Amino acid sequence: MSRLPTSAFAVGANAPQRKNKALRILGVILTACIAILLIFAFITASQVFTNLRNIKLLASNDLEWSLAQIELETRDFSGALEAASLSPDPDLDRLRLRFDILYSRVTSMATAPAYRRLAVEPAFENALQRVNNFMAEAVLIIDRPDEDLIAALPLLSVRSAHLRDDSRTMSLSGISLYAKENDAARQRITQTLYRLASIALLLIAAVLGLLINLLFANRVARQKGHALSQANRRMSTILSTSMDGVLVVDSTGAVLEFNKASEAIFGYRYEDIRGQNIQDLIAPPGLRDSHYRAMERILTGQDRHAASKGRVRMDAKRSDGTIFPIEIAIEMAEDNDERILIGFLHDISHRVAAEKELLETRDRALAGERAKAEFLAVMSHEIRTPLNGILGNLSLLNDTALGPVQTRYVRNMEISGRVLMRHVDTVLDITRFEAGKLETNIACTDLSSLLQELVDSQLSAANRHGTTLSWRWEGPPRVWVRTDRAALEQVLLNLVGNAIKFTDNGTITIEAEALPETINGHPAIELRVSDTGIGITANRLPKVFDDFVTNAPTLGRVPGGTGLGLGIARRTVTALGGEIGVESTPEVGSTFWVRLPMEDGRQPPAPEASDPEPELAHLHMLVVEDNDINRELAQELLQREGHWVTLASNGAEGVQLAQAKQFDMILMDIAMPIMDGLAATKQIRAGEGPNKATPIVAVSANILPEDRDRFLAAGMSAFLAKPIRRPSLQTILQNSFSASSAPDAGPAPRAGLPQDTYNRLQARFLDEGDALLAAVTAPYRDFKDVAKRCHDVSGAAAIFGAHALQDILAQADTAAKQGNTRLFEELVTQIPSLWRATRIDQNAPDAAE
Repeated sequence: MSRLPTSAFAVGANAPQRKNKALRILGVILTACIAILLIFAFITASQVFTNLRNIKLLASNDLEWSLAQIELETRDFSGALEAASLSPDPDLDRLRLRFDILYSRVTSMATAPAYRRLAVEPAFENALQRVNNFMAEAVLIIDRPDEDLIAALPLLSVRSAHLRDDSRTMSLSGISLYAKENDAARQRITQTLYRLASIALLLIAAVLGLLINLLFANRVARQKGHALSQANRRMSTILSTSMDGVLVVDSTGAVLEFNKASEAIFGYRYEDIRGQNIQDLIAPPGLRDSHYRAMERILTGQDRHAASKGRVRMDAKRSDGTIFPIEIAIEMAEDNDERILIGFLHDISHRVAAEKELLETRDRALAGERAKAEFLAVMSHEIRTPLNGILGNLSLLNDTALGPVQTRYVRNMEISGRVLMRHVDTVLDITRFEAGKLETNIACTDLSSLLQELVDSQLSAANRHGTTLSWRWEGPPRVWVRTDRAALEQVLLNLVGNAIKFTDNGTITIEAEALPETINGHPAIELRVSDTGIGITANRLPKVFDDFVTNAPTLGRVPGGTGLGLGIARRTVTALGGEIGVESTPEVGSTFWVRLPMEDGRQPPAPEASDPEPELAHLHMLVVEDNDINRELAQELLQREGHWVTLASNGAEGVQLAQAKQFDMILMDIAMPIMDGLAATKQIRAGEGPNKATPIVAVSANILPEDRDRFLAAGMSAFLAKPIRRPSLQTILQNSFSASSAPDAGPAPRAGLPQDTYNRLQARFLDEGDALLAAVTAPYRDFKDVAKRCHDVSGAAAIFGAHALQDILAQADTAAKQGNTRLFEELVTQIPSLWRATRIDQNAPDAAE
């Protein structure tokens, strides 16, 4: 019998024990693991089931809400469209808002991944397709201007007729399909989770650690994925609905994002240009290289201030090659350690066009103002220049021996000349008011004295109409007040003058009353001009203070005037801080009232008695005037005052005389050939001649304030308006000199205007006219020479009664100054026949005979 080694037995006996022990240990471990796994599986499964049910419920609720919102927004949009179609004043903003909300809802649903499974439902797909087609058509209509949108409302109503039914179909189809899918999904998820739990029980030992990690990782991933999905949906909605274009490029310029607005602006589709270089797409060819360099500087950090500095204006190119202006703001960001550029831009073509139109409108307005100013300057000069000759000669003629009939004729001519001058001044007053250059001179004024003087000055005019004119205080008087006497007098003269025109055999009363109320905290006085004239109809009352408005002629009455008096009165009263109005009853009379703030004034002390002012000594005068007749008239006026006169026909000649001889005063015309008065004055002031400090008086028909300022800025000492009146001339001389400061008087030149002087002026006029005729009829006409002769003869023609000739010559002179050659030539062809008629009127034979 053999014996097995003990050792071998031992070995054989110990092996099962070791295996059992290992099994027990493994069993314990497996049991423990299974127990632990069951506990964790139960807990995790419970959490998973709870979360899934919550997510399913949330998703279901979100679906139902979204579809319900689409149906609700469809109803609201249809209601807004119906209301806009029926309303005479449609609320387009509300219509566009309802459309934008509906468009956003439909777009969000159509582009969201959660709704793509609805496409398998034919009814839903067909309804959605019709809605999308309507949206695509309606976008083009909704974004039109208001006028086009209103016109397209009927078409929009017809095309939207199916919207409510389609939205209802989409809602029912979507909810039905998603209800079925939710039920099936819940069953599948439940079964999958049970199988997963069973498998987990068998594989608990191997997958315990991995399962725990996966469970945690899966939960975090779901949370992150859900948040990312929501963020992507929000960003997609923002980008797709943004009115501004948004584009994103990488460091090489490749297109990463290109929203709907960018597609509309540039004409590219994102799918077609994704990955292409943005500079090749939108940069104009001439600017492409500079755009490349600018983007490279931004990305490399050399020009970081270009980013985040706000919108900049630049030119861009559309897909069709059109160049247009945009505003763009650039931001730089990091994406996975790579720099990207984000651009926010919008098309500013309409704004730039509007700005250009606004600038052009402003330029046209400024050009119109300049043209008006030039016209007024020309009008002032061209009218006042012949008036200077007319009124000056009449003034001289009054100093001669005249018969009663001649005196009456001269007086009538003087009145007509002054009326014409007032009309010119009235138009120029309008210009001063519009320019805001009316200056008020508030000083102590005796209101009673002003009203009495006003009545005295207008009494004779009222008597000619058989009308009585008087004034009185209503209530306690306030005699001394602070106001602008000249401005107030002008207003009252206009009101009284109108009352006299329209009142025959009646009464006109001026009343002054201190009001108990104040105007802007200042004591106020009301002045009323009441008449018993023809009155004003109710439909004309609102326009009575407008410019160029006159009362309608009645019963053969045609009142004179420009219709500007009341307009100037209104402006003057406004400038003084008051108000003006009228009350009237036809065939009963009118009452014009003026309310002005007037502080109490104090009577100035009586001046002390003084010796009478001595007469002005004889002066040495230099008259610089290019018009022969005006020059001789100025000479006659000065010689009548006992002064010595030296004459110059242009600025250059005047400068030469001023450098050679000392004068006490220089009368300087402004518009002259060779050298004008301003240039001559500057040369005299800048030189070292004897007249560097001599008073130089500007003599001009341009009397606008800006013209006077220009004359004084050139170095002139005072201003004398044409036509030259003897009182104005005497005032200028008296203000500048006294008998003690003037040079010693010598024998005065002979005064008066004898017949030979008039004959000499007329002969010169005829000679100038003959020379003009020769220049006009020459085979080769000299444009500049003819224009100068037209200017020279124009003023004299008016003086000698050749009004038709003067009108044509003045128009030709203006056309020449404006460079209008065609009009100048047309006017010049009328001169020969007019000149021959003029010679006949002057009782002079034709020079050609």
